[in-house]
Amino acid sequence: MTIIKKITARGFKSFAKKTEVLLGDNFNCVIGPNGNGKSNVVDAICFVLGKSSARGLRAEKSANLIYNGGKKGSPAKEAEVSIYFCNDNKSFPLEEKEIKVTRIVKKTGNSKYYINDKVRTRTQVVDLLRTARIDPDGHNIVLQGDIARFMDMKSGDRREIIEEIAGISVFEEKKDKAMNELNKVQEKLNEADIILTEREKTLKDLKKDRDQAIKYKELEKNIERNKATKINFLLKGKQERLDIEEKKFANYEKEVSKIQEGINQIKAEIIDKKKEIESINNELNEKGDKRQRELAKEIEELKTSIIKLSTRKDVVENELKKIKDRKKSLRDSLTESEKTIKSLTVKRDSILKNKENFLKKQDSIERNIASYKKRNGIEDKEDISQKIDELDKKVEDKQRQVLDAEEKRQQVIREKDKIEYQLSTIQERIEKTLNLKEEDKQKLVKLKINREEFKEVTKKLTNSLNESSVFSVQLGTARNKLMDANDEYTKLRTRSIGIKEAASSNFAIQKIKDMKIQGVYGQVADLGQVDSKYSLALEVAAGARLRSVVVSTDTVAAKCIQILKDSKSGVVTFLPLNKLKEKIISPEVKRLKNESGVQGLAIDLVKYDSKFQNVFKYVFAGTLVVESLSTARKLGIGRSRMVTLDGDLVEVSGAMVGGYRRKTGLGFQEKDVNRGMQNLEADISRLQNTVELLEKKKFANEEEIISLRERKAVLEAEIKAAEVKFDAGEDEKDLVNNKRELLQALKTFEKDIKGFEQDVKSIDVELERAKKERNTHREKLSKLNSSEFNQELTRFEDEKNSVRESIIKGDSEVNSLKDQIGLYKSEQEKTLTILKNSDKEYEEFNQEQKELIEDLAGNKDILKIKEANQRKFYAEYQGLFKKRSRFEKEIQNKDTNLIRQEERIRSVEGRRNDVNVRKAVLSGEVEGLKKEFEQYEKVQLRRSISIEDLNAEIKNFENMLRTLGNVNLRALEIYERVNKEYALLLEKHDTLKVEKDDVLKLMYEIETKKKDVFMKTFKLLERNFKEIFTSLSTKGVAELLIEDEENIFESGVDIRVKIAGSRYLDIKGLSGGEKTLAALSFIFAIQEFEPSWFYLMDEVDAALDKRNSELLSKLIAKYAKGAQYIVISHNDSVISEADVIYGVSMQEGISKVVSLKI
Repeated sequence: MTIIKKITARGFKSFAKKTEVLLGDNFNCVIGPNGNGKSNVVDAICFVLGKSSARGLRAEKSANLIYNGGKKGSPAKEAEVSIYFCNDNKSFPLEEKEIKVTRIVKKTGNSKYYINDKVRTRTQVVDLLRTARIDPDGHNIVLQGDIARFMDMKSGDRREIIEEIAGISVFEEKKDKAMNELNKVQEKLNEADIILTEREKTLKDLKKDRDQAIKYKELEKNIERNKATKINFLLKGKQERLDIEEKKFANYEKEVSKIQEGINQIKAEIIDKKKEIESINNELNEKGDKRQRELAKEIEELKTSIIKLSTRKDVVENELKKIKDRKKSLRDSLTESEKTIKSLTVKRDSILKNKENFLKKQDSIERNIASYKKRNGIEDKEDISQKIDELDKKVEDKQRQVLDAEEKRQQVIREKDKIEYQLSTIQERIEKTLNLKEEDKQKLVKLKINREEFKEVTKKLTNSLNESSVFSVQLGTARNKLMDANDEYTKLRTRSIGIKEAASSNFAIQKIKDMKIQGVYGQVADLGQVDSKYSLALEVAAGARLRSVVVSTDTVAAKCIQILKDSKSGVVTFLPLNKLKEKIISPEVKRLKNESGVQGLAIDLVKYDSKFQNVFKYVFAGTLVVESLSTARKLGIGRSRMVTLDGDLVEVSGAMVGGYRRKTGLGFQEKDVNRGMQNLEADISRLQNTVELLEKKKFANEEEIISLRERKAVLEAEIKAAEVKFDAGEDEKDLVNNKRELLQALKTFEKDIKGFEQDVKSIDVELERAKKERNTHREKLSKLNSSEFNQELTRFEDEKNSVRESIIKGDSEVNSLKDQIGLYKSEQEKTLTILKNSDKEYEEFNQEQKELIEDLAGNKDILKIKEANQRKFYAEYQGLFKKRSRFEKEIQNKDTNLIRQEERIRSVEGRRNDVNVRKAVLSGEVEGLKKEFEQYEKVQLRRSISIEDLNAEIKNFENMLRTLGNVNLRALEIYERVNKEYALLLEKHDTLKVEKDDVLKLMYEIETKKKDVFMKTFKLLERNFKEIFTSLSTKGVAELLIEDEENIFESGVDIRVKIAGSRYLDIKGLSGGEKTLAALSFIFAIQEFEPSWFYLMDEVDAALDKRNSELLSKLIAKYAKGAQYIVISHNDSVISEADVIYGVSMQEGISKVVSLKI
């Protein structure tokens, strides 16, 4: 059992000195005269238990609890009371068997709490006591006045006490919590209903755009699939042709190798025969026939000459036939090129026309965007839009760079293929050059000179072409910069015009301006310039004063006011310079402007004419511009008027005005805008001059290119003719140098190709990064654009981007077509030059053929004469001559066969080279198609369809795309997102309904349980009440009665008493003693329901007569067997029943306590 073993007090009320009260385990009674301090014992116990109110301890304030010194003594510095609790049964969660709880109060009214002499807080003390079921406000403590309170208690208060001891508050808390939860759920349901309605409308509005976007995507997919199939179809055809050409090339290689083996064998046999002839000649020399040898030599030379002439004649005839075939092929090529050029030109003109339409459409969209922004007041999103525009331009630049780099890479690949082809043949040309005879080498001098000149012309042409490319790039860059500068200038000009239009929107102010009155300087907003960074802050700081009109004198102001009155134009604030007084900025504000986060005084951030200084001091006074609200709060609200860069305003009064703001256009002129326009005007002028200069240089360079191409074609024709005429003889040194240069060039081209590929990868990375950044800003802009008109603006922006991408794509296609047309025209020029040279070459070969026929006839006649002379000589040396003649004939036959074989190998090599050229061309085309097909690798190809049908379908699908017009592709993404949100909202709505039903069910259960618990408690209390009242009263009975059992918690609980057979009376109709008995019975009934370890009662028997006092004392004695009672009383009956009596006396204002055990 937890009981109070001891109480000590020092300086508490009348206990000036340390006073110790040892309490018994059962019935303790404190007696003494009135005013000697009996009740102070009870106050001391309540003081330690944690009573926070001094009034509850019968004092005005806590300091009054300290001994005041009485009449003669000195007051105490503090009051200290300690209670010692028994902890044998471990009611307190501490190991000590005795728990000491101490409270000390100082004169300041502050209290200190101790547990076992260790400092603790009041909360810790109360929590410790609560673990032992000790409550300072519990019903086990009945103080003076509590009986009266219980007697006069309203029936509703009585019900609340029963609710308290029944623990109804737990149910009420649960019910309140459930009600709060129900309200929250209902609010969420209402919100969900609103959002669902909005989403349904949004989905309905988006469905049409979504369906159109799906159709657009399907058409794009069909076009992509058809293009992929077409490219694959072309690629297979080219690859098949390439395979055929490669087989032909391999066959020709085998044939050349085989013929070369035969030539080598014939040469070896000729050498053997010549050795035998030389042996015969030596024998004939020994026999002295010098003349015969000379004759034989002459005949041999004639025969050799005839053979060569015959062979040459065959070669010339073959060349004439080739020239005819070549001319026919060239004319066919010219016709085909002309058709191709016309087709490409028509396509280019169509794209250019479409570009003009796109440009017009782009201008129209930009005007619509500007108008729409102005109309709906969303210029404040200009920063994000400007960033997106910059990123769009960056993406365009990167896309152009990718296209340029890819085009250059393809060009380098073509040059590399040419070099590889030249290297494949140059070694054979070197070998042929080494086999030339001495007399043919002299004929190559002019050919060498032509080749040197050809190299020089080619080098100049290459440089000119490179310069042309550089001029084109520089011109394109300059034009793009000029276009960007014009766009930026237009934006700034639009912004400047918007500010001016906003400033002139006030009719009254415009009226004054139109009057052009002498002495009117304009609005405050017109007289100052600010940086864009501070424009919003200064606009907010100035407020309505921005629209004030500055005039020279008050006379001018009065005149203007009269004009406005007469014309009924409105009201304007005028600031006369001669009357405005200078506002002094306080030193405090000047000190603050140097603090961290302060941008400066508002007046210092405006540029203005010095004569308007008082005007701007009047407008801004001591306003500070700071970074943010947090900076303003650090500086101290109220120390100065402050405005943040975001437009939040803090007044000196402490008022704070802020939230979302956008620029109204009514602010000061922005220096950045004016300065930006001036800079852009200068840039535009400079760029226009640059474009004109580059165009002139490009034109002059193109004239030089035409001249060099013509000279190159002439030299090329002469060189080819000379090579044919001189049997393709070339200078060995030149060929070796040429081979070295080609190998070096091949390495350079391979390095360049890798460089271009690396550049493309790098640009692709930057392009992807720019696109991601652009999408991020678009998402930010999309979040700002949640309303319908902002969705319309997003549609304009998407349409603008689509048109811009179409323009870029068109520019790329036009550049590609221009390059193709240029190549075809260049080939035409070359072809015409070759045709012209072929005519000349044909005449030369025709003339040579006639000369060869004449020379051949003459040589044959001379040969007949020489052979006749030789026959005479044969008669003498017939045997040797026959043998030598036979050998010579064999050599002659072998020489003829050798020449034919060499001619044959040249013919085969020519066909092989033609095949190699076609193979190189096809290889390039195949690589190009493979590269083009890379973007379609994952596309499903179509089967069993002709290329004509594919072209027709592509054209049809493209027409259908154009018919669709502007398609909002973002509608797919938006519709999908909104649909998902709608589904989630539906699910959430259903969940909330279930939650609402659960909460209602819980509330019903709580209400049912609450009533059950209350009634159970009430019945126990009523039973206890009846029994106790009966034991305390000898002549009556009492009962507790619920006023309205249907509405228990809205009614009260009455006490009804029946005395000596009379009818039941309400407690108000009883005598004082009867009321006390009823109140005590109700208190004891509560105590019986909630038993405590100890009970404290202060003069509860004051109104009882002797008989009732005896019954009360016996009842207390009965209860004291199971609990500790401390009773303050004067009643002898109570005193006689007590186990321990404590007498309290007072001397000179100091109370003393004497203990007496009975």
